[in-house]
Amino acid sequence: MLSSAIEIGRRLTEIKEQVKYGEWGRWLKEEVSYSQDTAEKMMRLYQEYGVKQLSIFTDGEPDQEIPELSFSQAYILLGVPEEERAAFITDTDVARTSTRELQKAIDDWNQARRKKEQAEQEKAVLQQALEEEKEKSARLAQANAVLDKNAQELFTAKSRLERKAENLQNEVTSIKKTTAYKSLNSLRKNLSSASTKVRANNIAFLYGELDRVIKELWFQLDKIKQSDPDTFVAYKDKVYEFLIQRARDEIWAKDIPEL
Repeated sequence: MLSSAIEIGRRLTEIKEQVKYGEWGRWLKEEVSYSQDTAEKMMRLYQEYGVKQLSIFTDGEPDQEIPELSFSQAYILLGVPEEERAAFITDTDVARTSTRELQKAIDDWNQARRKKEQAEQEKAVLQQALEEEKEKSARLAQANAVLDKNAQELFTAKSRLERKAENLQNEVTSIKKTTAYKSLNSLRKNLSSASTKVRANNIAFLYGELDRVIKELWFQLDKIKQSDPDTFVAYKDKVYEFLIQRARDEIWAKDIPEL
């Protein structure tokens, strides 16, 4: 019966190629009394179980009889991918399985296959994540190695600087103990004392100059006093106010810098 359905499917396939577009349904109804759904099923059986595929039901000889399968069983088997159909038929006693049981077996098989594919996809994702983590770990390890090297170099440089500073300190200490350093220090003190004396002498000189200028100022005012008393009084007050104001602004209002 299945072989006959496949043959009918072959002939229908050939005829459909000759029928005008849009007239296929009418042709089936008028010529063979097949519904379009039934015709499509038989044509698909031919496409899936053509001469090259008949060997999956036999011992490898296409011209041998197809096992006792119903039209429905053969069509239900299309739910199994072609490349795995032979293995499914071998593992399942299809000829002795009812249509309902066969459909359930295929549904269970497809569900198991989907779970397997999902598990393989998840495994692939996990494997990819693992590879990424390995790469990340390798990069971190490389970065840590660089950091360790830099830290060691910094430690070595720090040790060299500490030794250099210690050597310099020892040299300074040694220099301070030498006669030349003591002489230089004594000379510095002497220069400082001499500088102080020079400043003191300069102050004394300026003080003398200031005293001379003030005396000269009073001498000139005294001459004006004899010839022009009013002018004398005016200038005397101005000079007095000037000296008092300058003394207040320059001496008492400011701190005298340390010598």
